[in-house]
Amino acid sequence: MIILLVIFPEIVCNGAEKGLMLWFRVIIPSLMPFMIISTLLVKLNVTGYISRIFYPVFHRIFGLSEEGCYPAVVGMMSGYPLGAATAGDMYKQKIISKSEAQYIMGFCNNASPMFMIEYIGVKCLKLNKPVIMLIIIYASAIINALLSGYKSDKSDESVSGGNQNRRNYSVMEAVDESIINSAVVLVKVGGYIILFSIITNFIKYLPVPTLIKLVGYGILEITTGGEAVALSELSLLIKKSVISGICAFGGLSSVAQTSGVLIGTDLSIKKYLIQKIRQGIIAFILSVIIFSFIS
Repeated sequence: MIILLVIFPEIVCNGAEKGLMLWFRVIIPSLMPFMIISTLLVKLNVTGYISRIFYPVFHRIFGLSEEGCYPAVVGMMSGYPLGAATAGDMYKQKIISKSEAQYIMGFCNNASPMFMIEYIGVKCLKLNKPVIMLIIIYASAIINALLSGYKSDKSDESVSGGNQNRRNYSVMEAVDESIINSAVVLVKVGGYIILFSIITNFIKYLPVPTLIKLVGYGILEITTGGEAVALSELSLLIKKSVISGICAFGGLSSVAQTSGVLIGTDLSIKKYLIQKIRQGIIAFILSVIIFSFIS
């Protein structure tokens, strides 16, 4: 990497600039407010009120405990890596069990609804009904969760019910810590995005077939990968299906971001990676079936 930095400084700088602007213009505005509020709710011990609303449905579908519903909701409403970060934070505070946190981050850590609808559906694929891309991601996540065969046990319920050891924060103290914690997580995310943008930029100049480049883009990072596949000469059905699979998997960039926010826990990134690969395959198959019947 050092040799490449010295020999190809322009490629490195261009890649770093793209990653930095993506982080500054897209990631910070979309994730920062949501991350602060989500962390604040956890610290003020009010997640239980939100969890109770979704518990009847989420427990029946996913087998979650009452407290486990909160990180699942946060993950589905936001984007990488906030779902996993919330699950990891609640596990560290002993609000949910290790097995439930591992299970939750496998299906709730997805691309944000705004990204799937506006960037992928509208900008990349120019779909008349871009919400179909979001539906495919959610459907693949649900199927992936059901295939996991997880069921909450008594140990999960005892952990989720044990609030007596949780620290009581004042409102301003909780706000202050939520801002600091969110800033630290976002700096980590930004660093990973910049590093992977540099690597992705190098792929553009490699003397290899276009198909290999497209695979490399998709494996590394979904933003660049989605755009590259959309602009390729592949058939429209293959484009839609491949992009769905890429977005459901999330790319190694999102895996690295998720690993970064889980530092300090013993949650397995290897198990998470296997779950996301499986979700990517499911999303690809769903897209082939759905878009074969929908023009």
